[in-house]
Amino acid sequence: MYLRFACTRTDEDSHRPQGIFAASYALLDAGTLNADERQRLREIQIWFNKHLPPPPDSFVASRAIFWFKASATESISRVWELVHLLRFHSHVVEVYKCRRLANILYEDEFQVAAYPSKRDSEIKVR
Repeated sequence: MYLRFACTRTDEDSHRPQGIFAASYALLDAGTLNADERQRLREIQIWFNKHLPPPPDSFVASRAIFWFKASATESISRVWELVHLLRFHSHVVEVYKCRRLANILYEDEFQVAAYPSKRDSEIKVR
């Protein structure tokens, strides 16, 4: 099972709903957070920078969609902190679930990146 947390805003590169990390950096850049919120958001971003491996430099992710593996429980718990903060600041965040992704281009212990495919299993919105 794979989970994707995304805002309803469309990403310019993938033409899919904007991912949670892109939305969190945009929120930080917007300058609307109070000092405590800004500090908490930076702490969460730093945690992910330390604990979520980046794809190799050779990976080109222009249209790839990143999904968490359901087994990445600590990462998913931290993502929920981002979701709550984004929702508090009027972002609409949805959770997508998919059992099988057909075009996986990158995979590590916590996540995969895949191109959308008609061969993917049904994607459910929660």
